Amino acid sequence: MTSTRLWLLVLVGVCFLAGFGAGIYASERSQLLEEQARAFGDFERAFAAEFELDPERRRLLAELLDHYNRETEAIRDRYAAENHMEMEPELRRAGLEYRALVRDRLLPEAQRPKFDRLMASHVETL
Repeated sequence: MTSTRLWLLVLVGVCFLAGFGAGIYASERSQLLEEQARAFGDFERAFAAEFELDPERRRLLAELLDHYNRETEAIRDRYAAENHMEMEPELRRAGLEYRALVRDRLLPEAQRPKFDRLMASHVETL
């Protein structure tokens, strides 16, 4: 297997895992939004009935709940982005660890200099 093929396989694997993770995240997020919409819908109806809100106040309540939902989502997104920044060193460590495993354990000793040259040229292109 040539080094190009190896890198293509690694790239395909990484893309697959990233897509898989993103799919799980999107699925869980949409499920959470649906649950919130149902909970707010039930809350909105119960609140409006309990306090006998007129149509104008019902509309205002719906707008308030919508704004609340958007603000809490923005807060969640902000913390998710901050946590992503915290992940970066760990991701870098894992990348270096697996690169060392590929170089030192997978490749025969005769191919390691070629791997090192490929890695050096890859880093320069970034």
